[in-house]
Amino acid sequence: MKKSHKSEKVNSAIKKALSEIFIYDLPIKDNMITVVRVETSPDLSKSDVYITALNDAEKVAQELNSKSGYIGHLLGNRIKIRKIPQLKFIPIPHTV
Repeated sequence: MKKSHKSEKVNSAIKKALSEIFIYDLPIKDNMITVVRVETSPDLSKSDVYITALNDAEKVAQELNSKSGYIGHLLGNRIKIRKIPQLKFIPIPHTV
């Protein structure tokens, strides 16, 4: 199914804003998080955020999911959108 222009713009804005949040507002000690991809539902109610981390992506994803409400609040301060989607962080295994 082809993604709409609106959902692509929302995905891009969320990805950029989350990357900035993980650098400036919510750095994880001794770790670096990369937002690889964001997929938002067509009704913009939920977003799956695919991440990688330098150390233990599974643990980082669990920590971010527990803070998803606060991260959503920070996201709302950075992007202009009527309703901030519910965020779900999904780790992508780090391969060497």
